[in-house]
Amino acid sequence: MKSRVLKDSQSPQRIIVGRTGAGKSALIFQLKNTEDHVIEISPENLSLNFISNSDIISLLERSGVKLDIFYTLLWKHVFAVELLRAKFNLSTEEKTKSWLNNIFQSLQKRDQTKERALAYIRDWGDKFWQETEYRIKEVTQKLESDIRSQLGADLEGLRAGVSGGQKISDETKTEVVHRAQRVINSIQMKALSDVLALLAEEIFDDPQQTYYIVIDKLDENWVDSDLRYRLIRALIETIKSFRVIPAVKIIIALRLDLIQTVFEKTRDPGFQEEKYHALMLNVKWDKNSLEKLLDKRITRLVREQYTNQSIGLRALFPKKINNGDLIDYFFSMTFYRPRDAIAFVNECLKKSEGRDGITVQCVRESEIEYSAARMDALYFEWIVRYPRLREYIGFLERMPVKFKLSSFTKEKIDDFALKVCFDGENDSDPIIRAGYAYLNGGSSPHLFTIELVKAFFTVGIIGIKPDGFTAEMWQTDGARCPSDGQIKPASSISIHPIAWSRLGVRFDH
Repeated sequence: MKSRVLKDSQSPQRIIVGRTGAGKSALIFQLKNTEDHVIEISPENLSLNFISNSDIISLLERSGVKLDIFYTLLWKHVFAVELLRAKFNLSTEEKTKSWLNNIFQSLQKRDQTKERALAYIRDWGDKFWQETEYRIKEVTQKLESDIRSQLGADLEGLRAGVSGGQKISDETKTEVVHRAQRVINSIQMKALSDVLALLAEEIFDDPQQTYYIVIDKLDENWVDSDLRYRLIRALIETIKSFRVIPAVKIIIALRLDLIQTVFEKTRDPGFQEEKYHALMLNVKWDKNSLEKLLDKRITRLVREQYTNQSIGLRALFPKKINNGDLIDYFFSMTFYRPRDAIAFVNECLKKSEGRDGITVQCVRESEIEYSAARMDALYFEWIVRYPRLREYIGFLERMPVKFKLSSFTKEKIDDFALKVCFDGENDSDPIIRAGYAYLNGGSSPHLFTIELVKAFFTVGIIGIKPDGFTAEMWQTDGARCPSDGQIKPASSISIHPIAWSRLGVRFDH
């Protein structure tokens, strides 16, 4: 059972991966309600915008300085302090001072490793009682101070060169960037590694008392997207490093497409994605598990209102819908996640009020409201990555259930691009930017169509059969988006049943 795997501090799986509505947050909620020592960190409360608003951080990024070490340091520092705060109740300045005195006195026999760890705690410890967001600012300001101190007047020269306000030689810029990189690389990573060793050996050394740190909602707009990808990658690296403390487990929830994007955007030479698979706990549902979940929910609802008997999905619904098996039909109308299935049941129950049970007619009527509501939820789900999805989903309206990619004619593409993408050079939506590029000669109708299709595939609204030799691919089945080369004019597109009613698809024969 996934909850047991998550609870087990010895299990390597600590990144919950799945689509929105698959139950990632439910697993975290269950852990919080069954374990004693769970520390929840909300991304939006970390004040990470302090980093994106830092002139120096922004300058270093634009200059090509790699800040991965700094971002990893940031997470390690935050987690180490949060664990100490929870363990010793460091809620006030007085309690923190008392704890610092005790720890320095208790660790009399000090080797070099403990000396470095204690020196780090001595440097930063007097502010451990402050809220988490304070530490983000504290560490960032320390980096800014070190950069100013080491680069001096050259910092302004670099700023002028990067902004284009002043020309500096490539040689000068390279030298300044190298100096800045040396400052980043000299950050106290070794000391923090020693702190982790100290936590493992002296503080969190009871295997019967596990401490958990959980982070959810990383797919929301808590910081600028490009920075978010780098921070999440650093977070994943930090999770790996904290495995040296057996009685501590850091657990995060990530949407499948987000973790794939993070790896794509932050990929460096020699990167091997498969090395991270052991950390992942994939949340997937099949017909049997979803039916069991719905049976439990339906039984509870019916017991509350009508009877004490156990009544499941098959007892409540018609045996066949559209001449097909109820279960096959029912779950074809979902993305195989509890949120969709529950929404469909609720809609059918609503339509059956005042009638003799849930009839085929009730189910058919429910499709209309359900499809519209699920599409609205889809727009909201993907608003960060595709802010204007609602506008270009119209490409699929009145299309056949299955069609060839070539059905997106040049006239259809031109009409959309002229109406919506005319001034989209800097639009936040990648499809609108792609449409602008097409209008201005930067791509062909086929290349723009590929971008559209990849977006529709990513959100789960279509499946793609690239050619006659390849099986139909769906993102909801965990398939990766086909490459540009795989998507051809003759490729076959299928619209997901969840959208049929809302998009008014045609059932051409």
